[in-house]
Amino acid sequence: MDPGAPPRCPDCGEPLAGPHTACPVCALPLSGPVAAELWRVDVERAELRRREMQLTARRTELLVMLRTARAGTGIGTAVGTEVGTGQSGDASGALPPPMPGTERPKDLSAKAVQNLLLALGGILLVVAAIVFTAVSWGHLGIGGRAAILLGFTGLVLAAPLGLRKRGLAATAETLALLGLALLFLDGYAAWHLGLAGLDRIDPQHYTAGLITVVAGVFAIYGRLARLRWPVPVAVVLAQFPLTVLAFDQGAVWLVAALLATACADATLWLATPRVAVAVCFGFTWSLGSVVGIVESLDAYEPRTVWRLSAALLVAVVTGLVIAVRASRPAIKPVSGPVSSPWPVVLAVASTITLISALALPARLVLEGHWAVVPGPVAALLVAVLAVLARRTAAAAVEAVAMPAAITAAIMMALLSAPVLPPVADALAGPLGRVGVWGGVGSGGVSSGGVGSASGAPWLLAGPPDLVVLTMLALASAATTLLLRRLPGTDRAESPDESPDESSGGTPYDLRQVLTLVTLAFGAVAVAVCPVALDLPYPAVTSVQVGLAVALAALSARVPLAGVPALAAVLVAGIWALASEPATLITLAVLAVTAAVTVVIAREPAVRIGAAGLATLLAGGEAVALWIAADVQPRFITFVLLAVACVAAIVAARLKAVPGTAVEIAGYVLGSIGLFLVVDLRMFSLACAVAGVLGFGTALRPDRRGAGYAGTAFLLLAGWTRLFADGVETVEAYTVPFSLVLLVIGWWHVRESSSWQAYGSGLAFSLLPSLLALYAQPEGWIRPLVLGLVSMAVLLAGARFRLQAPAVLGGFTLAAVALHELAPWIAQLITLVPRWVPMAAGGLALLLIGATYEARLKDVRRIRDGLRSLR
Repeated sequence: MDPGAPPRCPDCGEPLAGPHTACPVCALPLSGPVAAELWRVDVERAELRRREMQLTARRTELLVMLRTARAGTGIGTAVGTEVGTGQSGDASGALPPPMPGTERPKDLSAKAVQNLLLALGGILLVVAAIVFTAVSWGHLGIGGRAAILLGFTGLVLAAPLGLRKRGLAATAETLALLGLALLFLDGYAAWHLGLAGLDRIDPQHYTAGLITVVAGVFAIYGRLARLRWPVPVAVVLAQFPLTVLAFDQGAVWLVAALLATACADATLWLATPRVAVAVCFGFTWSLGSVVGIVESLDAYEPRTVWRLSAALLVAVVTGLVIAVRASRPAIKPVSGPVSSPWPVVLAVASTITLISALALPARLVLEGHWAVVPGPVAALLVAVLAVLARRTAAAAVEAVAMPAAITAAIMMALLSAPVLPPVADALAGPLGRVGVWGGVGSGGVSSGGVGSASGAPWLLAGPPDLVVLTMLALASAATTLLLRRLPGTDRAESPDESPDESSGGTPYDLRQVLTLVTLAFGAVAVAVCPVALDLPYPAVTSVQVGLAVALAALSARVPLAGVPALAAVLVAGIWALASEPATLITLAVLAVTAAVTVVIAREPAVRIGAAGLATLLAGGEAVALWIAADVQPRFITFVLLAVACVAAIVAARLKAVPGTAVEIAGYVLGSIGLFLVVDLRMFSLACAVAGVLGFGTALRPDRRGAGYAGTAFLLLAGWTRLFADGVETVEAYTVPFSLVLLVIGWWHVRESSSWQAYGSGLAFSLLPSLLALYAQPEGWIRPLVLGLVSMAVLLAGARFRLQAPAVLGGFTLAAVALHELAPWIAQLITLVPRWVPMAAGGLALLLIGATYEARLKDVRRIRDGLRSLR
């Protein structure tokens, strides 16, 4: 704000000539502590803007002075002096040094430039040597060629000794690597020329021997010359001889060569821990293990299987030894901290390799459907070994055993994935093949004991899948029991301590998850057992129902059993739907079981779920009995509404926790019944029943709001019946009832809002007439009368500040106006070009965007006006 200008309103900006308690334009209050604080904020903001303008002007002046000094006009001293008045400077008047970070950064450091030049020089020398060896020495004899190569190689390898003494270490390292390339060229030249009969050696064998000799010579040379790179390079070269020898001998020999090289690396690392040795071991060991595992997937020949399994076991032993040694505090495998991730990575990889090695021989014995068993069995065995090692071994072994146990558990779950399709098909039952009440024979479910509707063989679970499920259940149960015996977890079970304050809080949560997983696997195994054993259909349904009853009883004491109990009820119901007697018996037994669970359960969540489930099962039983009695199916809607009515009565008698669940389940059944109606007359009658049910529920003191739902259903029932009977003059039926409702509302208007008083009466006439207007657009009497009546209702609502008449009257009037203008709008749209509506829409969007804040204020005013109405 300008200090000399009169003050303005903070909201609308209107000038204020004198003191005001409120703005004369927007009526914003200008007195009180809030207004005073707002005034102080505006004053401080104005002061900050003024100070910013001063600093900007001074910056421009200083920048002009510096640019003039840069142009060399001879006023550099004056500029330096003037600048020094504002900040410290030296006596010479020189400009201050640039701020840190303003210097131009160097693209390359001196060390990088040196290395680049040395690398390029070494590459050029190697290329020159290759060209000389291959092209330019053909006119020399064998002795001359050997003398030149050996002499040049000796000079190159001897030069680093003198360079290192003079401090030229980088140059010495470069010449040493050049000497390595010359050694390989010497070996190639000797074989190519047949020196000493070397050309009679197989090229593959000669290459492996040459790499071995060069690696050994270069390693000895690096130790004698005290250079840094020759020994690591020699270690890298030593990874290739065995691989080169076994490259064309088959996958088994390749795996053996890689793992033998990895074992040599491991031995060298145990003797002298070096970074290069650790990296080479990790790469070679990983490559050998991966190739072995991949080859084991398609290996079925006994000799190949046993060789691969033995090679993988060697890899496991080597990996675990290195992982344990790397976990010790005194060992630092890669010059890093003790908490290096490499031991964990090795433990995980060794676990996967061990599982593959153990499962591979078992596949020779177990074929076909039983081929799914070896993988999970091997993973379970490895997990047991890892857990035992964790409990009995030293700290270093324990650090490796924990990730190994976790990895084995994960692998067991992944290797059990092939059983999912047949198990899911077994749980789904015969419903998808025979249909609801299609009939199932008394034979085995997987041997064709289905009725005539099923002719194809079933993809159901068999004994191998049952074995895998049993192993999963036993493994999770054993893990749960093991965690219960771990030290430090007893405190977490104390009700006086939270999990965050107890050292065993996390294990206790993990035990809960494992308990749920154990119950789930056990329940699935029991449910699949009769199918896998090919038992008759009655035996299967009996097992399914018994499992659901047992889990429901268990959930009364162990709340976690409620989740698998709910799943078991679903599976039992799906299996029962294939037969009429099974459906009637199963639903009744499950409903009684759920009701008993409500009584005996201690956990509120279990009681709520059991109460809702009992209500839904009772509704299903009622529908099943109705259909079994061969009564007309179109009355199922009223059967469900009757169950919903009984549920509402029972809910009023029960306590709040299960009663609410029963009531909500009843509403769900009633909604399902409304969706099952077959015609409008039936829907009208169903809505009338639902409305009566809503008014009956509203008699409860805590359910007064159900009266709104009852009113809506009764209105919907009346409107639907009018349309179903083809009544054109709906006002003859709606207006008398509306007048009665309006009189009753006027009588109770002081005790309730306008919606409770006049909402139902106005809606009972205005909305059906509006629907009739759009259904039969011909004529002018109904639009005229409805428009006048809705305008009168709107004006009455505005005059007496009543929300319901204002909203309903305004909505109806707008709908009538739109109905009358629709033909003209359609005709206008067909006459104008197509680009005009798009341009108008774009212009409207621009205007709305430009006046966005003003439009928001208008919307707020309309909202506040409606809220002020009662």
